[in-house]
Parts: sequence; C-alpha cells; structure tokens
Amino acid sequence: MQRPEDIRLLIPVFHTSNACCGAATAYLLRRIAYRAGAYAPGIQEGMFHELNTSREGGTIEKVQRWFGSRTSSLHELGYRLQCRRVAMPTAAILEWVKQGKGYRGAMLPTEFRRIHPEPGAAGADVPPDAVAHAVGITMDRLDTKLDEELVMIDPWPGVNNGAKDRDRVSNALELAHRAKNFHALVYYWVGWS
Repeated sequence: MQRPEDIRLLIPVFHTSNACCGAATAYLLRRIAYRAGAYAPGIQEGMFHELNTSREGGTIEKVQRWFGSRTSSLHELGYRLQCRRVAMPTAAILEWVKQGKGYRGAMLPTEFRRIHPEPGAAGADVPPDAVAHAVGITMDRLDTKLDEELVMIDPWPGVNNGAKDRDRVSNALELAHRAKNFHALVYYWVGWS
C-alpha cells in the first residue's frame, strides 16, 4: 500500500520579490495539505494565489491577517490548517518543523542580503533593499532516492549562480532571521480531513 510520501508531487514555487511571505506560505499550505492527503489542485488555487500579491502576501502581518480571514473557508474545503505567530530562535523552529514529519511548516521573514550576499543577486531591476524577503521551511525530498530532510523554499532566490527556489537550509538563515527579530508564522495540520 502506498503512503502519501511514496508519491512524488512537485508543487511549484511562485517567484516574487514583493510577496515572499505570501508565496512561501502558499507553498507550505499546499505541501502540508498534500502530506495530510487533502490537497486537491484547482479547488483552492484562487485563494492561495491571493498570497502571491503584495496586498495579501507582502509582509508577515498581511499573511497573518489573510490566514485569519480564510481559516473557515479552508476548513470548509477540508484543510485542517492552523497558524500561529511566534518569535523564537531559528534552531527551535527548524527542530519543530522536523519533528512534524511533513505536517508542519514555518515561514520566516529574512534579510535578503544575509542569505544572498553576492552583488546584484536580486536582479538588475530589483534593488536588494526593496526585497521583502522570506523563506519557507518544510520537510521534503530534494532527491527522490534520499530520505526527507529540512528544505528551504525561497520565493526570490535571486538571479545569480543558478539560484534555487528549493534547497537545503542555508547556513546564513540564522543571521537572516535574527535581522527580523526571529518572527515567524508556523503552520500545522490538526485533525482529519
């Protein structure tokens, strides 16, 4: 019998420099719902796409407000997702996500230059200071032959050196997260779908 983790679904990461908090959240919510066996592509996509705009996904506050206003709609669709805002050290958040075995995720606002220190990484038309950067943390497989591990989702990885939107957690994450006072939104699945 197959388990959800035996089937490989690649969820796309929406690239944006002005709604990273929302794009990371939209990815995480899809990923957690998929792990719980409740992800139904198409049904909720309009709702999740709202997070890819600066109006709904531009800051941690906007994403938190969006989630609060959409919780009942998500529950009606069978998405038993919850969200909590925290201010805790990066290592503690990473361990919490890891212990959730795919049923948890975290969105961490970060300082773009700390994760991507190379000059011009943001692109010619986007000054690095203008990037409202954030990353998502989840459990996934980067290689189908390996076990699941912590994966960092980066909606704006920049444009230099083959930047990746899905990769191992950056060594610079601690400093980049600290620059934003360790604030984060954590997401988790509750109950059955």
